[in-house]
Amino acid sequence: MAADAYFPVTGPECTILERATVEQMRERLVAGGLATEAEVDRHLANIDAGGLDFATSPMISSWGRRPGTDPGP
Repeated sequence: MAADAYFPVTGPECTILERATVEQMRERLVAGGLATEAEVDRHLANIDAGGLDFATSPMISSWGRRPGTDPGP
C-alpha cells in the first residue's frame, strides 16, 4: 500500500474556487442567516481586489491491496 498527498497552499486556482463557491452558496448563506447580501458582496470584492490568499483542502490518494487478497487475472 502507498499514499500520496497534494497540498495546494495558494495560487490562482484557489482564488477561482473561492469565488465560485461563494457565488454558488450565496443564497444559502443569506437564507440561513450566516451572512448578509452586503457581507457576501464585500467578500467577493475582497477576492477581486487580490489581497487575499486562499488554500484548499489537501487531496489524498492511496492505492494497494490488502495482504493476502488475490489480485485476480
